[in-house]
Amino acid sequence: MDKSILELLKKAGEFSEKNSLLLTKELQFKKLKKGEILLEKGNVCSSLCFVVSGSFYQYNIDSEFNKNIIDLNIVYDWVINHKSFTTRKPSEYSIQAFENSTFYEISMDAIHKLIAQSQSFLQMGKILEESTSRIDFFDNNSTPDEKYDHILKNKPNLIQYFPQTIIASYLKITPETLSRVRKRLSKE
Repeated sequence: MDKSILELLKKAGEFSEKNSLLLTKELQFKKLKKGEILLEKGNVCSSLCFVVSGSFYQYNIDSEFNKNIIDLNIVYDWVINHKSFTTRKPSEYSIQAFENSTFYEISMDAIHKLIAQSQSFLQMGKILEESTSRIDFFDNNSTPDEKYDHILKNKPNLIQYFPQTIIASYLKITPETLSRVRKRLSKE
């Protein structure tokens, strides 16, 4: 079995061999080129995507036409617009491939079908919880140092995938502040 599918299964939950086979049958392998849109603002998010290669970023455009980064996803991450997926309302954000990317996609309909076949698939809800963790952490009152330290401890590979300007936007700080934070933390 492909290593990325094993990682997908681990991140989705604990499954019997039978359930693992059911899940893999529902997955669709897809590719996007750098800059292509996975989810357009205004569309409803109706699937989960598991990154095999490449990276994605979720963003909105502010009144000054700046991209405000909401989330970053790299290899072995699930990509989803949580709010749109759970409420079935149009997304306030877009999701775009930052580089050429491959991923497995599973639709909401497929997830419902799997849950009907086995209650084990209810544990896929962990994916939805994981997708909100960034919002809970970065949009609260954490200091810039705490935010950057959180990335270093929990998702250090983001720094290899994305430039400083995108990391700064993700952390909701300026690139200059990020430079100062990186300098301070490197001295510790």
